[in-house]
Amino acid sequence: MTTNRSSTRPLPVPDTVNGPYWRAAREHRFVLMRCTDCQKYVHPPRPTCPRCQSAAIAATTASGRGTVYSFGVMHRGGNPGFEDDLPYAVLVVELAEEPLLFAIGNVVDCPLEAIEIGMPVEVVFEDLTDEISLPQWRPSVQVPA
Repeated sequence: MTTNRSSTRPLPVPDTVNGPYWRAAREHRFVLMRCTDCQKYVHPPRPTCPRCQSAAIAATTASGRGTVYSFGVMHRGGNPGFEDDLPYAVLVVELAEEPLLFAIGNVVDCPLEAIEIGMPVEVVFEDLTDEISLPQWRPSVQVPA
């Protein structure tokens, strides 16, 4: 999904910890950080594993699939840079790679009233700038328009 729109939305700032995640997103690839010692996924990216405290964290290709665990529909302003998108939904997606492993993003290609807990979703990428692409989520099955 390419928009390449100039925006006043806040943008992520890639750094040494989350850089592999954002570089992959820019290439429209979904990667997660994973501990090479205990194999636990580490998302959002952080410098050490929350299970074993190892610093042996590596980028791993992920499926980009999951299910809606929770969601909220924003109807009012209050988040600078998102006023033009109202109403919009923010999803908490439980990723297929591991139970209770979550990612957050907006839903696209889906009427807000069709969003349901447990709905299967897949990642798509929204190009915001030449450097930043955001992982977003769309239903992986046909939803009524």
